[in-house]
Amino acid sequence: MSSSLPPPPPPPPPASYERGYYSVPAAPPAELIVFLLAWVVALIVTVAADSVGWPQFLTVTSFLAAAFIISRGIAKAGKVFERR
Repeated sequence: MSSSLPPPPPPPPPASYERGYYSVPAAPPAELIVFLLAWVVALIVTVAADSVGWPQFLTVTSFLAAAFIISRGIAKAGKVFERR
């Protein structure tokens, strides 16, 4: 009985500069862009207006951060339901 061995697997492709080891980073979520824009607007209003102070700016920042976290949670929950 003669048994033959299977051929060896082909060698891996050589590394080149055309194909990197890391993928391109994903774009930031739209909620983050909206959060940053709203935060910058609140900062400009706080600096420009005499009637709005830093405590109000911190309150607005807290509400914006909470809304951002909730919106990301809703977005991730929506993706979970899409997979079912």
